[in-house]
Amino acid sequence: MTARPIFCSLMLFFAASLPAEEGMWPFNNIPVNEIEREYGVKLEEPWLEHVQKSCLRVSLGGSGSFVSPHGLVMTNHHVGAKAIYHLSTESEDLMEKGFLAEGLDGEIKCPNMYVDQLISIRDVTDEVNRTGLEDLTAAEREAKRKVAMAEIKEQAEETTGLHPEIVSLYQGARYHLYLYQRYTDVRLVMAPEKSIAFFGGDSDNFEYPRYDLDVCFFRVYQEGKPLASADYLKWSSQGPQPSEPLFVAGHPGKTNRLFTAAHMQFLKEMDVSLLYSWLQERIRDFHHFSNESAENKRIAMQDLFSFENSFKVYSCLHRELAQSSMIQNKENQEQELFANTDSSAWTKLEAALEKAKPYYPTYMVLEGGGSHYSKLYGWAKHLVRLSTERSLPNEERLKEYVEADLPTLELNLFSAEPVYKKLEKLHLLGSFRRAIKILGDEHPATQILLDGKTLEERVDSLLAATELQDIASRKRLYDHPEEVGMSSDPFILLAKALDSQAREIRQKKEDELDSVQNESYAAIAKILFERHGESVYPDATFTLRLSVGSMEGYEEKGTYIEPMTTLGGIYDHAKAHGFLAPYDLPENWLAQQSVLKKSVPFNFVSTNDIIGGNSGSPVINQRGEVVGLIFDGNIHSIIWNFGFDSTKGRATSVHSEGIIEALKNIYGADDLVAEILLKS
Repeated sequence: MTARPIFCSLMLFFAASLPAEEGMWPFNNIPVNEIEREYGVKLEEPWLEHVQKSCLRVSLGGSGSFVSPHGLVMTNHHVGAKAIYHLSTESEDLMEKGFLAEGLDGEIKCPNMYVDQLISIRDVTDEVNRTGLEDLTAAEREAKRKVAMAEIKEQAEETTGLHPEIVSLYQGARYHLYLYQRYTDVRLVMAPEKSIAFFGGDSDNFEYPRYDLDVCFFRVYQEGKPLASADYLKWSSQGPQPSEPLFVAGHPGKTNRLFTAAHMQFLKEMDVSLLYSWLQERIRDFHHFSNESAENKRIAMQDLFSFENSFKVYSCLHRELAQSSMIQNKENQEQELFANTDSSAWTKLEAALEKAKPYYPTYMVLEGGGSHYSKLYGWAKHLVRLSTERSLPNEERLKEYVEADLPTLELNLFSAEPVYKKLEKLHLLGSFRRAIKILGDEHPATQILLDGKTLEERVDSLLAATELQDIASRKRLYDHPEEVGMSSDPFILLAKALDSQAREIRQKKEDELDSVQNESYAAIAKILFERHGESVYPDATFTLRLSVGSMEGYEEKGTYIEPMTTLGGIYDHAKAHGFLAPYDLPENWLAQQSVLKKSVPFNFVSTNDIIGGNSGSPVINQRGEVVGLIFDGNIHSIIWNFGFDSTKGRATSVHSEGIIEALKNIYGADDLVAEILLKS
């Protein structure tokens, strides 16, 4: 299907003509008329509501969907991997050997895992932007908005019993209230071996053709019984057909397509540059640790996978932002498209970004993404802050500690997931080393981190005396916040000592950058709305979105890449690499080779607009049937963070037929297949 320009989007900054596939559309703003005009498919409200309630957000960082009336959930193996990892032991490594439950009694409850089902969306922009804000500073207005949002969430939870979230769209131009039904009893049903779920390993990651069975199944329970899921997706008998419209319903994590040229430059110099070098260090340390023993390799595997996956993304972004003309092109588009428009929003934002550069690295290691030093420190930081935040009125608390969000935090704090102290040591050494490098030897936080010791001595002393690995200890400090102030636990003492500096740099960023950023983008979005109405899709926010595309191959270096691979192709691919890791096949794949239908499609690519967070999203046809499961994008899709281009960029999925064939003839999962195909 040839892409034609129909949708108005944030890509206005990049090009005047737009591909038809572009857009991650919220379910309360689906461009149904444009989809019908382009694809000949009328998406009726019952179809949209059914798909919305069939699709799930997975707390482990991805998407999923109900695929049976008995609470059966399908997602990617790499999305469910953290839960599978936490259920594994040195003697029973479910990541390595896979898992298939023997009946309902054999399904295993997963610690610290939940799924969210979206029930409704409501625009609360006017309620957040109350009257009387005009004479305040940007920081004061932002503080008032936070109070309003806390009140809205509290009222919504009280009146509905659902989990409320307020989502900022268009970088602050709109605020929507999302209400979720949250399910916290989630149990593992089936997972293949990691070697087949991630066949080809990091070498093939973001490449294509692929041969991955990146799928696993969980079940949601309610009151001790499998959930009777009224909305679920049925299975297609044919899979995706050439040129038919395919829909992806999932939770894309974050895009920055509305970013100005100045903001992209800031991202290049700050976030991308800092994370790129930090990930390099982490991967080096984790490889060294993994090579020391088989058990080290097992316990480090999940974090190393995450680091390597992220590094490939940031390597691409680092390269593209450094070498391409993307930033200059965007700057040219801004000048052309908004030549006769008040440019104060751009000017204010650029000034705030420039002002933030000196302190932003410090923010990153004290309060931002680089401040999550380890699992034990993370728990300590929450417990320290909860001891004071819970004594404040709800609307005055830090946003992550309002009453509506405490149940989510409790799932984290009281998780039964294992704590491996030598893995904690690895995390702490790397995180502290990075923080000290950025802060400098004389910074007060550096003195707190080291406490007069060498780096290794300090980390060893923290781990030797802590009791936070014990759930009961964490529960006691949570239930009796007054004990936090008297606690001698070294992680609690460390979190308390760093707290004032972390809060100070957080407040500085919120006042001087975040508030200006939100108001600047609100003004920019207003210009877009005035020109194009609200047919402009917002950047991704890890909320449910719908994208439309089709199964299409593409050209790579003059060679046409077919859109589908087959099950038989994996044996050829493995043979071409000498069956050596990461191209080694599990024993059952070798043993069952003769009964496997090798002509069955395995993986396929499509032009659907996706980004990280879409992993585990179902690919469905116009009848709402599952035809595939998103698990990756090719290397050309990484830059979709800043703008969509379907010339070579593709979403990659496991084919529905390939999933069923493997379940039947490799794993003998007849009961699971019968449930999926509604034959039970």
